[in-house]
Amino acid sequence: MRRSVAIVYNPSINGAQELVGKLLQRLKLDRRALYTSIEDLERRGEGSLKVDLLLTVGGDGTILHAAHLAAPQGVPILGINMGRLGFMTELGGKEALENVERYLVEELWIEERAMLQARIAPAGVGQGEEGYDPWAAAPLCLALNEAVVGSSAVARMATIRVFVDDAFLAEYRADSVIVATATGSTGYSLSAGGPILHPLSRDIILNPVAVHLGLSSPLVLPPTSRIRLGVVSQGPATLSVDGFIDLRVSEGDEVLLEASPYKARFLRSQPPSHYYATLMRRLGLEGGELKPRALR
Repeated sequence: MRRSVAIVYNPSINGAQELVGKLLQRLKLDRRALYTSIEDLERRGEGSLKVDLLLTVGGDGTILHAAHLAAPQGVPILGINMGRLGFMTELGGKEALENVERYLVEELWIEERAMLQARIAPAGVGQGEEGYDPWAAAPLCLALNEAVVGSSAVARMATIRVFVDDAFLAEYRADSVIVATATGSTGYSLSAGGPILHPLSRDIILNPVAVHLGLSSPLVLPPTSRIRLGVVSQGPATLSVDGFIDLRVSEGDEVLLEASPYKARFLRSQPPSHYYATLMRRLGLEGGELKPRALR
């Protein structure tokens, strides 16, 4: 059975719109299957993806935006890379036209990646009210890569108090604190010295950035962890989610981060072990063939 498809693309990337036109012809799709941009997809909102597969034409940023809407609806993503790195994409732009048809008809496998959910509880809200849960009333947003709490001012540190499962861990005076998924382990967290997790891992990375005093090593936490980041410093702070959602966090506010019940789903043809070759290639570390050492 042929999968029904929608396409979303990043119009700011050179060649993306041209490739989309060719894909529509190749797959014999009606233009109603096309979302002209990520903004168009977001405007239509949740419930608009009545398809079996979402093709994204762009880079990892396009996928991050798309996953926020596709994950709650269980729609898998097939990423076509027109950007630079493409850690999450499946096909390159040049090979997409030749290979995309098989992803619509063949029995392939679905890679499920963990996501986080973040909430902000304003300082003092509900305090003293019996049975009141400030987290239940707080708006929720999803993260596929990471959530970062830090100062809103350039060259100014934030003081962030961290609790894990209601146990006090540390009070960081740092540029920011990153809470990342396995997918996000190859993003901002990696550039800040964090470990790389396999994309199928459900573990959570807690990684302080440019710590002034105290523990500066990143921690890998189990997927059941509930992480609270309390802003202690007086200056303005920001919760940044996946690099495109920025929310103000004031002194005394707390950010709760935990595993989301939703998973980002990706349609794959290569086996899971192919990830290692992809990782080395994306990081520019791909070497020659490893040859066995000669016997003496």
